Amino acid sequence: MFKNHLLITFRNMMKNKFFIITNVIGMGVAIACCIVGYFAHEYDSTYDHIHKNINQIYRVSAIRKFENEETKFAFVPFPLGEVVKKTFQDVDKSTRYFHSYSNFKRQNDLFSANLSYVDPEFFQMFTFDFISGNPADLKDKSSVFISDVVAIRLFRTPAEAYGKTITQVYGNELKEVTIAGVYKEPPMNSSLYKRKGSAYMNFENYIDEHKDVREDDWKKEGTLFLQVSNTDQLKSVDRQLQPYIENNNKVREDFQIKKFVLDPLTNMAREDRAQVVDAATWVAPPQSAIIGSMVMGVLILLIACFNLTNTAIAISSRRLKEIGIRKVMGSMRKQLIVQFIGETMFICFLSLIVGLGIADLLIGGWNSMWEYMQLTPHYLDNPTFLFFLISILVFTGILAGSYPAFYITKFEPVTILKGKLKFGGTNYFTRTLLGLQFAISLIAIVSAIGFIQNAKYQREYDLGFDINGSVIAWFDNSQEFDIYRNALQSNPDVLSMAGAKNGIFSNREHQPVKHETLQSEVDIIDVGDNYLHTMNLKLVAGRDFKKDSKTDQKESVIITEKMAKLFNLDNAIGKELIWKDTVKYYVVGVVKDVYTMGLWRELDPLMIRYVLPDQYTQIAVSTKAEKAASVNTDMKERWNTLFPTRLYNGQMLALLKQEMVEVNINIMYMYVFLGAIAMMLSVTGLFTLVSLNIIKRTKEIGVRKVLGASVGNITRIVNTEFVFILAIASVFGSWASYSMNNTLMGSIWKYYQGVNVLTFVVAIGLMFLISFFTIGLKILNVANMNPVKSLRDE
Repeated sequence: MFKNHLLITFRNMMKNKFFIITNVIGMGVAIACCIVGYFAHEYDSTYDHIHKNINQIYRVSAIRKFENEETKFAFVPFPLGEVVKKTFQDVDKSTRYFHSYSNFKRQNDLFSANLSYVDPEFFQMFTFDFISGNPADLKDKSSVFISDVVAIRLFRTPAEAYGKTITQVYGNELKEVTIAGVYKEPPMNSSLYKRKGSAYMNFENYIDEHKDVREDDWKKEGTLFLQVSNTDQLKSVDRQLQPYIENNNKVREDFQIKKFVLDPLTNMAREDRAQVVDAATWVAPPQSAIIGSMVMGVLILLIACFNLTNTAIAISSRRLKEIGIRKVMGSMRKQLIVQFIGETMFICFLSLIVGLGIADLLIGGWNSMWEYMQLTPHYLDNPTFLFFLISILVFTGILAGSYPAFYITKFEPVTILKGKLKFGGTNYFTRTLLGLQFAISLIAIVSAIGFIQNAKYQREYDLGFDINGSVIAWFDNSQEFDIYRNALQSNPDVLSMAGAKNGIFSNREHQPVKHETLQSEVDIIDVGDNYLHTMNLKLVAGRDFKKDSKTDQKESVIITEKMAKLFNLDNAIGKELIWKDTVKYYVVGVVKDVYTMGLWRELDPLMIRYVLPDQYTQIAVSTKAEKAASVNTDMKERWNTLFPTRLYNGQMLALLKQEMVEVNINIMYMYVFLGAIAMMLSVTGLFTLVSLNIIKRTKEIGVRKVLGASVGNITRIVNTEFVFILAIASVFGSWASYSMNNTLMGSIWKYYQGVNVLTFVVAIGLMFLISFFTIGLKILNVANMNPVKSLRDE
């Protein structure tokens, strides 16, 4: 029996090769999209799962309340780590985690260290796969542990690195350290992952690098991790932390903590991407990328299932006599249902095999788009994934095959064999399927066009300064600034230079400022002479700072338009502002709004203070946009000559803007691909449904032609139904795509251009054009058919 059913399935597939191959490929692509969504979800849901103690590790964070708004910060006062270690008996282990700005030097070559200072219990708390060395040697202050990525960069192979001596460089100081261990760099879905490799040293070295830091300095902040094995003791640990809020608040009028909280490592990275400030660890990728890939995978799969359903009905219409004869010969209806669902399941199985092959290509494309999220497919060693594949197979087989199986097998054999059965045409079910297919396709097309428009919008967005022609670099002191500035003056492409203590896109302050009864937190940068001109900040009122003015240094500030609006300063010049409740400043100028965080976050009000050259730690260089890359290269060469023991730290600000553009382009590529697949499947479904409709109306069309109907009239009669279906799909798809795109863009950027009327006009026009082109030839062929051929059976 099984062999007979298999032969019937194979024979019918051979008779309908075009439809079967089209559906197998389409369903295969849909399954591949679902596989990508599965691995994206797995990547996100298994964040930090490499750590065996993940359920016992917590980060201590600080909640700050200002103007009735609570904000979580991923750091705590520096001395709290020592307090916990010495006095908290419920804490099994703890480690501080501080980033180092030092580099490694081997012979004459400098390398980025990506070094962090941690306490000796760090490797006991977090799981690392060691290639060589003993983690216990972290107690040794002169030892360093490096990842295999750093080892390969320094010594070509991890094996050669162990036991070697390298030089740690910070500032102008050099220190010889021994590589006491080499470990595998954690996977990218780990909070401790670092893009260019990582390294760790004993925390005592932090004091050597930062000699001005004291153990009891509650103004200094850092990351603190705790390990609590017994979850029943968490409340006790939480209570023990709260009294130390007072230690912070006594010395930090600008940063008053409301409470300390424990963030579990199990969900830390995912919460950090949206709810925390200044996380020192790797943050999970945008949730929109994960959810978007999953949702679109499911939608594409539904289109493929709907398409296969319509195709199955069309193919089955040619098998009515077979069904009638089999029923007369004694076949039960349930046997026929199993036969038809089995055939559909077999097609889905072939699609699954094709999908596994296509998935590797799609994952490769995904990884090339998302630099910060690399998916690793693993098929056979993952029972959950095998269950996922089986679920897809069963889901698609039943969803796509049930309706044709139950619909066709209900007919009576007498009606079939007498030729009285009128089969074909469309019904509410097939129309609904087609409408959903095109609505989903429209969502993908609108998304692709929307992100194209947004990329152009953000590329041309005025950030309030010249981001395309600006390069900045950092120094340890003003003497180094003078040396470097003098060297750059000989470059004819450098249009202007200025110094700053901290500037745009750097370590600016964020502190409360008052005006009369109003108080708000604002960004604060400290700049020197010519900074506004160099960065092209546009004055709309007042004046720039006066060169070397002690008065301006002590009491003058320039504010942005948003800050003036925030404090209701219609005429801001001369108005008094109070910083830290005691320091009085007077506004001497107002500039256009400056987006210090690009377009990713809410525009913060900005206050600019004036500093004299002895406080410069940053240089800002202005050039033409097309010369920025060559100026940056020249700056690097001069840096290497003047400061041979330090890596060049200059940065073209245009690269920060480029990141926004790349995110737009990557998402655009994703939706263009999904839209093309969705439209291909939908058009195939439309072609099938048109063919199914014509089966029923062939003789009607013949009669109309005999009675004098023109080709145009016949085309209009056949097309009217589908135009109505596409119109309904356009309305529903437009509403769904509008909601989805604005939600998606809003989760990535604060400032963006959402989809608009032009987006929908282009998308809907494209959908109608492709649809009419697809079915036009089929309808014209039938409309031009000789009526004798369609009527001769009567």
